[in-house]
Amino acid sequence: MNKIHVVFHDGGGGHRNAAVALQTVISQQQRDWQVELIQFQDLTDRLDVLRKLTGIRIQQQYNILLQNGWTLGSTYLLRILQATIRLFHRPLVNLLERFWREKPAELLISVIPHFNRQICESWNRVYPSRPFVTIITDLADFPPRFWIEPVKEQYVIAGTEKAAEQARAIGHDDAHVFLTSGMILRPDFYVEDNSDPIALRREFGLREDLPTAIVLFGGHGSKVMYDITEKLDAAGLPLQLILICGRNEELAAKLRARPWKMPVHIVGFTKEVHR
Repeated sequence: MNKIHVVFHDGGGGHRNAAVALQTVISQQQRDWQVELIQFQDLTDRLDVLRKLTGIRIQQQYNILLQNGWTLGSTYLLRILQATIRLFHRPLVNLLERFWREKPAELLISVIPHFNRQICESWNRVYPSRPFVTIITDLADFPPRFWIEPVKEQYVIAGTEKAAEQARAIGHDDAHVFLTSGMILRPDFYVEDNSDPIALRREFGLREDLPTAIVLFGGHGSKVMYDITEKLDAAGLPLQLILICGRNEELAAKLRARPWKMPVHIVGFTKEVHR
C-alpha cells in the first residue's frame, strides 16, 4: 500500500477541511493509498518564535486577526512572518528532514502556504525521486513566497486559471502545473440533496418567499460579518440571511442579541454548510 503524507494547519480552518476532504475521497474511491494527515504546527512548535514571545501559536494569532477584522496592515505583518521563516529556514529544514526519515512516504502533499520551500527542500533531501505537491486552497497566490516557490521540484495543483498562470509565470512548466475545476470540497457537497428547501427555511425560522444569502468567514468567523449584516439590514432589501459564525461564539452572541428587521438565522460552528 502506497503511503501519502498531507501537511495542513489550523490557520483559518480551510486547510484542515481540504486535507480531510482529500483523505475522505481517496478512502471512498478505495484506492490502495494510506493517507496520513500531518499537523504542521504540532510538528514545528518548538521553532515557533511568535509563540515563544507571546504564548500564542502562529495559527492562533492568524485566527484572532480574522475574528476581530484586524486586517489593516496585514501585508506588512505577512512580510514579517515570511522574513522570520527565512531566518529559521535551516532549523526548519533540518527538523522536517528528520521527521521524513522517521515517517517515509511515496508522496508528500502540502495544503498550506508560507512553508513550501522548507517542506520541499527537506523532502527532496531525503527522497529526491519522490514527488512533492502543493494544492493551493486559495483562488490565487499572493507572491512572493506565499504558495508557489521557484523550485522545479514543486508540483502545483491550482483551482483557478489565475493561480495556474501564476505558477507558470514563476517558471513551472505544464508538466508541473495541474488546473482543476475549483477548490477541494468535502464529498457532502456533491451528494444529491433531496431536502425540501421550504421545510429547511421553516426549520431555520426563515420566510419562504425571500431570497436567502449565506454570510460566512471560514471556521473562525469575523466581526466584519456584523458590519455586513448591519448594512444589509439598513438597506431594506427583500432579503434574509444565514450567518455562519464558526467558532466565534462572541460574534454569534452579539448577532443574536440584536433585533434585526430582516429575517436572520445564526449558526455557530457546523459541518452542515452543504445543506
